Amino acid sequence: MQIVADQNIPALSSLLTDAGSLSLYAERQPPAHLLAEAEVLLVRSVTRVDEALLAQAPRLKFVATATIGTEHLDLAALAERGIAVASAPGANADSVGEYVLTAVLAHYQRRQQLATLADKEVAIIGAGNTGRAAGRRLAALGLTVHYYDPPLLQKGAVPPGLEVHDHWQRVLNSDIISCHVPLVTAGPHPTHHLLDIEALQSLHSGHLLINASRGAVIDNQALLTCCEQGDCPGLILDVWEGEPAIAVALLEHVSIATPHIAGHSAEGKVGGALKVAEALYAFLQRPFTADADSVLPACPWPTFDATQIASLEDLAALALHRYDIWRDDALMRRDGGTAAGFDQLRKQYRKDNPRRQFNNQRIACHNSQQFEQFLQLGFNAVRAQS
Repeated sequence: MQIVADQNIPALSSLLTDAGSLSLYAERQPPAHLLAEAEVLLVRSVTRVDEALLAQAPRLKFVATATIGTEHLDLAALAERGIAVASAPGANADSVGEYVLTAVLAHYQRRQQLATLADKEVAIIGAGNTGRAAGRRLAALGLTVHYYDPPLLQKGAVPPGLEVHDHWQRVLNSDIISCHVPLVTAGPHPTHHLLDIEALQSLHSGHLLINASRGAVIDNQALLTCCEQGDCPGLILDVWEGEPAIAVALLEHVSIATPHIAGHSAEGKVGGALKVAEALYAFLQRPFTADADSVLPACPWPTFDATQIASLEDLAALALHRYDIWRDDALMRRDGGTAAGFDQLRKQYRKDNPRRQFNNQRIACHNSQQFEQFLQLGFNAVRAQS
């Protein structure tokens, strides 16, 4: 098989050793000479697989995206041509959950308000893999977490133990609002500009609004207007409408700004690669046995004792030590204001020092309460030796 893949999907040369001939591309769209021969195309969200691309790829049989969402794929056009499609749901959910956890801790720590967290109510928009990963971690901090997901309610598919509702005003009344939905532009439950000028005007500086899903879920121009008018909510934005050409004026109003990298831990990126490789081997009707451990390097972090992390300040210090989100924020403010700079930040994201997930951090726990809390926060909770 002639396989064409985005060079920023990691470990493919190791995962696809006997699947075919692998060619990598570096820009947003694959070059025409590769598409002309491609039988398999492996992409990320930056590549638009539409009629224009398909017209250049007459031999294409299989397309997979190493992302959760598929809005960058023209599914109707692919189906019309009989091209098989796969995605990677849940592959980077823990990475996004850790991003939200770290960002919340960093935001309130900088404002010396960590002590107020236990009184906060969190609305998670979207009860899918990433929404639940974020909600589980924030609940472990002691926050009250609920999920807004009308489509899930309509399907009657609410996972046990989750408080899922369809009350929009309850979302807007919550202290923290975190977006975890795909970009949907049509149908009964569109998410494009879900947070529009009316919704944004109901928020104020006591709110914290987080978007780690798709930029256009929030109307960025309306958000900028609200911020310039005065009482702007706290903002944590990892995704931006119009990427890679963002509304640069928003940067000065954002508490934490990053270039669409919430899911880009080493584990999250390799997880996406594993999903597309597994789907390709299933398409080829061949066995696939690789796992993350076979391609990820060891992470030699020392074990911490739970007694060393006795407060939210201690937890914030540990989270920021393992994931310095302020470094990502500083680089975004320095280089992310141009389309080329934004794309470069994503392409080169922590290539010198990959971001590793908290499950590599062992926490020795002395009782079941500690064990359960650190487990829900995403750490590798273990029983302390007596």
